[in-house]
Amino acid sequence: EVDPDIVANASKVKRVVFCTGKLYFELVDERSKRGQQDVAIVRIEQIAPFPWDKVAKEMAQYSNADVVWCQEEPKNMGAWSYVQPRIATATRQINNKEMRPIYAGRKPSAATATGMGGRAHEAEQNAVISAALTL
Repeated sequence: EVDPDIVANASKVKRVVFCTGKLYFELVDERSKRGQQDVAIVRIEQIAPFPWDKVAKEMAQYSNADVVWCQEEPKNMGAWSYVQPRIATATRQINNKEMRPIYAGRKPSAATATGMGGRAHEAEQNAVISAALTL
């Protein structure tokens, strides 16, 4: 998390959202529009090798929060199956408090894209962002 107001009030954070890529900026934008100060958003730039220390450090800072993995891809195509056990292991081995992440993203699909035009994609994207930020 890079927002100084959220970092300064870490005890009030109820959710930590991990993500990669441009989704980070969409999440930060929506959090700002909602005026939320109880959700920390952490962008992981490189998931392999997994940043065990960064994940553990962020979760230690927000010890009262649950943890979410947010991705744009369908559940069976993105990084979820890779990061889910690693987030749990990082928090268990380094922080001695295992945190199992919650998934926020598209449901499993045989296709990577909606294929029904921009409106369907936009609706799905809004649902993903809302799932990540809604407590």
